[in-house]
Amino acid sequence: MFNAQLDIPVIENIPQISQLGNISPAYNHHLRLVTPGADLSLPGAYLKWYDIRRAEVSISPALRQESREFLAAESKAGRLALKNELGFVMLHQCDTMVFLFVDTWRNENELWKTLYFKDLVNGGGFQPQVFEGSHLPAFCVWELTAVWHEREAWSRYLFSERDDAAKYAYLNDRYSGLL
Repeated sequence: MFNAQLDIPVIENIPQISQLGNISPAYNHHLRLVTPGADLSLPGAYLKWYDIRRAEVSISPALRQESREFLAAESKAGRLALKNELGFVMLHQCDTMVFLFVDTWRNENELWKTLYFKDLVNGGGFQPQVFEGSHLPAFCVWELTAVWHEREAWSRYLFSERDDAAKYAYLNDRYSGLL
């Protein structure tokens, strides 16, 4: 059987389908809110800012300030080596963890990221996220909304004259909403 509109086969018979993509019955999906915040200018980069959180939970000004100061210190120490780039930060407050993404555009059309985390249960400051293995986490479903918006905004920039006006247009193109 084919999907007539796309001229591709319709997937109907995967023998192991009941064993694939299973989600724990304890998981309850919910909405999150993405809101733009004040930009962050670091040596070597200018970054848009996004807060991601449950709609009913606020990110404290202290956590936001700690995040900004941490990134400034990482940059100053040379551990966050940015090379005259544009991009964005995502501060994602989860129930037990906070994730801090620094995403920049490199090689014209590639999104590069540095990821930090903060354990809200055990305390402490932000730490670089280091993974072992070759199959690595990328983004959660909520972060992907901001990433997709930024992908679209960067594509508009790439199709533009890529002059200063186009850079400002990119920087002023923000996402905000429930997802």
